[in-house]
Amino acid sequence: MTEPVPPAVAVALGLVAAAGDGVALVCRGAEQLPVVGGWLHRSRRALQARGEQVLGSGIEMVLDQLDLNALARQRIDLIGLADEVVDGIDLPAIIKQSTDSVTAEVMTDVRSQGERADDLVAGLVDRLLRREREQL
Repeated sequence: MTEPVPPAVAVALGLVAAAGDGVALVCRGAEQLPVVGGWLHRSRRALQARGEQVLGSGIEMVLDQLDLNALARQRIDLIGLADEVVDGIDLPAIIKQSTDSVTAEVMTDVRSQGERADDLVAGLVDRLLRREREQL
């Protein structure tokens, strides 16, 4: 018979799942944008690969620290171990750090593309109105 999951662990896992769902929804929507969608898709794929790499190395670290022979010989408090792991994760900081850099890069790209579009439209209007453009 398995022991019930402590409410704190269930809430923490629910928070992680909800944050992941929210990030995935925002990414899917943003990847449809005409100007930056392709770049966002590539960035998401790179972040996903990095996350999988970190997860894999984290699992390897945990397995390296476990004495599997000792675990097989005695019963351990898996719930207590899970509580310690979850308590050690600063999920809001991880989410903020990962989204801040992507957001800053997207905003820089959008601004620069907007400036180029403004210049293009201004040049087109000047040509249509046969105005001389000032040389900088």
